[in-house]
Amino acid sequence: MKKLLPVLTVLFLGYFGFSLALPIFPPLFLDLKDSFLPPEMGISVRRVLLGLLFSAYPLGQFIGAPIMGKLSDKYGRKPILLVSLLSIIPGYVGSALSIIYGLPPLLFFSRFCVGLLEGNITIAYAAITDISEDEKRKVENFGWVVSLSSSGFLFGPLIGGFLADSKLATWFRYDTPFWFAALLILIGFLTVWLAFKETHRRDPNVKIGLIGLFASFSESLKIKRLKRIFVANLCFFLACFFFLNFFTSYFLTLFQFNEFQLGMVSAYVEFSIVIAPFSFGIIARFWSGVKTAKIGLFCLGLSLLVFLLFTSSHAWLATLIPVGFFSAVGFTYSAFMISSMTDKRNQGQALGANVAIQVFGEGVTALFGGFLAVFWIGMPILFGALFAFLGGVVLIFEMRNSKPTT
Repeated sequence: MKKLLPVLTVLFLGYFGFSLALPIFPPLFLDLKDSFLPPEMGISVRRVLLGLLFSAYPLGQFIGAPIMGKLSDKYGRKPILLVSLLSIIPGYVGSALSIIYGLPPLLFFSRFCVGLLEGNITIAYAAITDISEDEKRKVENFGWVVSLSSSGFLFGPLIGGFLADSKLATWFRYDTPFWFAALLILIGFLTVWLAFKETHRRDPNVKIGLIGLFASFSESLKIKRLKRIFVANLCFFLACFFFLNFFTSYFLTLFQFNEFQLGMVSAYVEFSIVIAPFSFGIIARFWSGVKTAKIGLFCLGLSLLVFLLFTSSHAWLATLIPVGFFSAVGFTYSAFMISSMTDKRNQGQALGANVAIQVFGEGVTALFGGFLAVFWIGMPILFGALFAFLGGVVLIFEMRNSKPTT
């Protein structure tokens, strides 16, 4: 834990800083009284631009995560993590300046750059793999990653909303969360610099060229042993993000929940994800990683169907708990399976590819879920259940074609 604490601290600060700004984007783009966008711009165009802004960070992360992971395989975890943290501070500063001076293109560019250069989750997974003594410890440590990242998303939007509210303090504005995020990243940089001990020495045998660096994602997908795992992980990410992106819209449409109630529901789900990893060490004693992931996927699909079956506004208190729990199982074991089937030399690259698949799933569900919701507001969640079952079937074939101890 002493070795792990600096990485976990940086991971929490990164997710916390990223999520600080999430509450301000809708009013920044959709409030017709706001001067950030031209007042004559129509609401339809504003909605399209808001969707593009939300996709800028995942797009950058999709490109950057495998690259940052492979660089950490070559040059070590600590130097690449330091460069990553130092590089994204100007990105947050650029976002703040874009709001102060009314420069929308700068906001889009800065959000893309932050996603491109933020390699904390990829390097955190790789560093955890380096220092985990056995499979049980690795599962527990990966669970900490999921728990802390969810904690960041739990508290970040709440604090960010306060920091943007000028009624609470005269110097609180829409740009304030970005300045605060930059400060958190600076603290993370100092934490890594002073407290993080290198877990992976520089490896001269890892070959990096300009073309190969940008092809690191496709190289990972070609590894025969990982192909079915990547497919199963993609199914999980599609299932999870179809739910996470649209379950608040489901509550809004069916039960007319207000903003406070929707915030409470979101926090309830995140809290379920935060506490779930505390049980993973026990689970690891009895089941292999692939078996746990398979059961988790089938249970997630079943939980999503149960969620759709209940039409009471109070039933969500019970139905959301298993959804959150099995989502945490998926996030933890998706990375665990990739790590366990990859040699130490290529941990960063393979785990970076998995992060890229995750943000791809997040972006695809946000893009196509809206079209599905036109037919029925619960349709995206139904598709999420189907993808969860599909992922479980893929892992059944994986278990049949691999050793029982995998």
